[in-house]
Amino acid sequence: MSFPNLSGKHEGKAVIEPSKVIEERRKLGLHPSLPIIDGAILCYDAALWKWVGTLPDQVAGEGWLSGACLLPHADRRILAMKVAGWGAPTAVMALEELIASGISKVVSLGAAGALQEEMNVGDIVVCDRAIRDEGTSHHYLPDSKYASACPELTAALCATMEAQSIPFRKGTSWTTDAPYRETVEELQRYRSEGVTTVEMEAAALFTVGVYRGVSVSSIFTISDCLSEDGWDQAYHGGEKVEGLKRIFEATIETMATRHEATKRTDL
Repeated sequence: MSFPNLSGKHEGKAVIEPSKVIEERRKLGLHPSLPIIDGAILCYDAALWKWVGTLPDQVAGEGWLSGACLLPHADRRILAMKVAGWGAPTAVMALEELIASGISKVVSLGAAGALQEEMNVGDIVVCDRAIRDEGTSHHYLPDSKYASACPELTAALCATMEAQSIPFRKGTSWTTDAPYRETVEELQRYRSEGVTTVEMEAAALFTVGVYRGVSVSSIFTISDCLSEDGWDQAYHGGEKVEGLKRIFEATIETMATRHEATKRTDL
């Protein structure tokens, strides 16, 4: 059986468009009255989000963006939102609704597992493409091995990291829906291909970026390391949290001052 089950569905008309959801929220008085938003950051980690809540001068979200916050920086306003959970379906729903609200520049900021032996917890990876080993992306675009991040926004993230002397590497990620079925054989194969990380959202988010014609990129801090001998994890360690803070600050700087393009030019 092919996937998705109905061939050619990528050209079909959706029954529920995100814009209709936003329109319904307006009717119900749930649409926030925030100023113009210049970009958005999707977060997943609870410890990082607690720290974000301490940042100065933020404006609390309201309506369906209750719990999110608007962070002024360099005359721009960047929305920070914590996604409710992990994985491609939830992250894509949040992204779709942000796009339908008029936001055209989004960075996903989270943790990832390291596949390469020389990598350590706390390392930083700017993801330029991701292997589509999850289900959500295949409902947006026909099958392909990779989904690509917005090249302009990704280059801007890299430029900020270099300007701030933050060590990082740019690399490919493996996006999967099944973290408890990451096999030794897959680890060895992707490591041999030079794949740097494994996580649960990037490929789907990049695919939606292509489908909707907006700028979407992703940046990770390493939270755990995979090997044939087992699993070295530090989800609650200080190195991971400090890494997330550094890339959050770099992402804010990038979105506010370095990346002006709102539409992808590689389509």
